[in-house]
Amino acid sequence: MKPQLFIITGVNGIGKSSVIPKLKHTLDPTSFDVHDFDERGVPDNADREWRRSETRHWVSTAKLNLNKNLSTVVCGFVKVSDIGYALENVLDITVSVCVLDASPETISKRILSRYTTSESLIELERTTGKTPEKFVSDNVWVASKFREEANENDYYILDTDEEKPDQVATGIIAWIKTRINKHSTTMH
Repeated sequence: MKPQLFIITGVNGIGKSSVIPKLKHTLDPTSFDVHDFDERGVPDNADREWRRSETRHWVSTAKLNLNKNLSTVVCGFVKVSDIGYALENVLDITVSVCVLDASPETISKRILSRYTTSESLIELERTTGKTPEKFVSDNVWVASKFREEANENDYYILDTDEEKPDQVATGIIAWIKTRINKHSTTMH
């Protein structure tokens, strides 16, 4: 297996963090290093510069993992432009991207179910500066952009409507195995 970087992306509320436990449990830890894009913390009003810096960090982590013969899986809100920016000075790394997608109704339902307590509303305001309604409308719009960019770049799109996190994780694992088999004849 030739190690590579797998990015699992999509809008807020799509289920990126929810799949991490199953990915960590199912993927062989001697072959895969699984991370949440936000695990190092999210600053107040996280912006493009922070996202780009974190994307660079994860590309650098993946590059270091290549030397350990490990593939890196990163789940988080990663834009296509941020991936390109982070890869500008990094050579010899294969990047595969899976975009988690859902209908506007599903995105809205999932996001609004997260922000029902005063503490969660304060956290949303701290990290985004938005109301739940504005956050939903922005994410529905961004989901359409993610879809467009995925189609333009031939990224894998995984529909998460009607799917539970374990089902989505199973779909991601199947996609990862397909990508590895495409780049190698041996699978761990």
